[in-house]
Amino acid sequence: MQGSLQSLVEMFASGERCLVIPVYQRNYDWKESHCAKLFDDLVETIVEDRPTHFFGSIVYKVEGAVGEFTVIDGQQRLTTVNLLFLALRDALDNGTIHGDTGLAERIFKEYLHSEYAASKQKLKLKPVKADADAYSRLFKGPDSFDEDSRITANYRYFLRRVAAGELTSQQLFEAIRKLQVMKLQLEASDNAQLIFESLNSTGLDLSEADLIRNFVLMGLLPQDQEILYDQFWNRMEENVRYDTSRFIRHYMTAKLGRTPRIDELYEEFKKYVKRNQLEVPAVLADMRDYSRHYRTIRDAATGVPAVDRLLRRYNLIDRDVTLPLLLPVVAEFRAGTVTADDLGDVIRTVDTYLTRRFVCGYPTNALNKIFALLYREATKRRRPGDRFSDVMIFLLTRRQGTGTFPTDQEFEDALRTKDFYHVSMPQRSYLFECLENGNSNDIRDIAGALSSGDISIEHIMPQTLTPEWRETLGQDFERIHGTWLHRLANLTVTGYNASYSNATFTHKRDRADGFRASPYRLNALLRDAATWGEEQLQQRADSLVQTALAYWPTPDSAYEPEPDLRDVEPMGEDTDFTGRSIRAWEYQGAQNPVTTWKSMLIQVARMLAEQDSAGIHRRASRGDWWKIRHDQAAKVESGYSEVVPGIDVYTANSTSSKMWILRELFHHLGLDTDELVFHLTPEATTLDE
Repeated sequence: MQGSLQSLVEMFASGERCLVIPVYQRNYDWKESHCAKLFDDLVETIVEDRPTHFFGSIVYKVEGAVGEFTVIDGQQRLTTVNLLFLALRDALDNGTIHGDTGLAERIFKEYLHSEYAASKQKLKLKPVKADADAYSRLFKGPDSFDEDSRITANYRYFLRRVAAGELTSQQLFEAIRKLQVMKLQLEASDNAQLIFESLNSTGLDLSEADLIRNFVLMGLLPQDQEILYDQFWNRMEENVRYDTSRFIRHYMTAKLGRTPRIDELYEEFKKYVKRNQLEVPAVLADMRDYSRHYRTIRDAATGVPAVDRLLRRYNLIDRDVTLPLLLPVVAEFRAGTVTADDLGDVIRTVDTYLTRRFVCGYPTNALNKIFALLYREATKRRRPGDRFSDVMIFLLTRRQGTGTFPTDQEFEDALRTKDFYHVSMPQRSYLFECLENGNSNDIRDIAGALSSGDISIEHIMPQTLTPEWRETLGQDFERIHGTWLHRLANLTVTGYNASYSNATFTHKRDRADGFRASPYRLNALLRDAATWGEEQLQQRADSLVQTALAYWPTPDSAYEPEPDLRDVEPMGEDTDFTGRSIRAWEYQGAQNPVTTWKSMLIQVARMLAEQDSAGIHRRASRGDWWKIRHDQAAKVESGYSEVVPGIDVYTANSTSSKMWILRELFHHLGLDTDELVFHLTPEATTLDE
């Protein structure tokens, strides 16, 4: 690498020069605040008579056509200065400011125009894709501008600052020429990707998706970069609406069977590609295809009306946690290995599982691991002729601990007693949408009306009791009010909540826009009720429970497992592995065969000791199943097994005790217990020794 401190404008200083932003770079994203800071710095440079102003580094390499510089780092600064040059040129041309009549022509010829550029317009700067189009439009006049582009917004900002007259045209031109950069030219022997990673090691400037794009495209020939970007990467980003890092995390979770940390996504992706010896075009093609499935789910666009109706309702709540399951299932649907009915049953079952768990108050922290592994588990168990949904239902309904599928009784009890008024608005809207419409094709958009404010949630028995309401409820009004106020039975939807206020039940029922005139199924029982008290609340609770059980039923599965099939289960926090036989353990994508829980415990402890020897030593020093032998040559005490020289762990104990040791060790080291996955045979008896 060759480097020198030079004036920024020297990057432009040649009639043959063309500055190319390669497709693996992110789009231009400097905000107005960044442009304001640059302009303020330029003003200070003139006011304080500074000889120079340092403006960061520019890393580039010479490749492609004659005179082309490929910008590895610094494209945001180069593009911004180019926009400032253009704004200054145009302000001089249209008379917004006055100055040397030759300055505008000089700016165009030296800094904006290149006779040898490949584009028809012969522009010296070639931004990335959509930015290039927005940039070229700036040379065609305001009628052609792309007003949605940040390129255009920043150009207009500079026009305003130039017109404000803080500096004369000549002063501004000289200030720009005082910008200095560390100019670094890469040589053929330099590893551009490693240098790029080093320059962006803070992670402040680039997203994980930006780093991944650079990784897969940098180093290829420019023409190959263009092809892969156009055919795969750009189409993927369009499909996911440019929420690319988030999508890639779901993609990687589906591939790895675990959820990578968002700030480690780039490193995980690199390891995945290298470990599996994947070719870049194949990886990009797969990501593009998955992005299509992502769009299908998001837009409820399978093309099957019944499935799309399910998805539209399913998407009322953020259920990204299920995408590692749904993405490959939709891929199978597109490939014809999962039928439309099967796909519908998958969505319906997952919807029921999540809804029941929410209503019953189950924690959500177990869901990431469950859905990261569920597709892999079902695929391993699925035989020719098996419906995917049947296998998945079998796996979900037999889960224990934090992954439990709530029973009908648990669901019913929670529906009757839960405070549904103080749940999140998306959950509340979703629940009332489903309770109103059920499985009917004749639907009303409850969720949309709640979101827009056209209707709202109404307490039938009001939050503040009037004397009339106390009389209606009777002597026990305090208990009834305190018990039933926020329960489902006392909540409904109406477009007239504000006007209902604390009115009596008969007034709410009989007024012109009251419950008797309501078009909603949810208000059917209210139309004919003579009064509103505990008896009516109980009746409505019974009715809503039956509606909920019909819409979110316990799913049936025709799947019968073979006795010797392997099972996959994360260690987690409370799963009981007593009576289960282990075949292998898996951590961070690497599988290790074992035949006993004892061997597993020793191997996992040794692996963790390699990763954090000090942490293992600190834990062993506290005792409780652990021992430190200060004489490493001494014999290991009976019942203990050596982890590393001088540190032993007790292994002559039950499977549940071994789980306690491992879970406690994971907590001590700050690790996720769901990251350790066991491959099991459910029918076999356990071998502890």
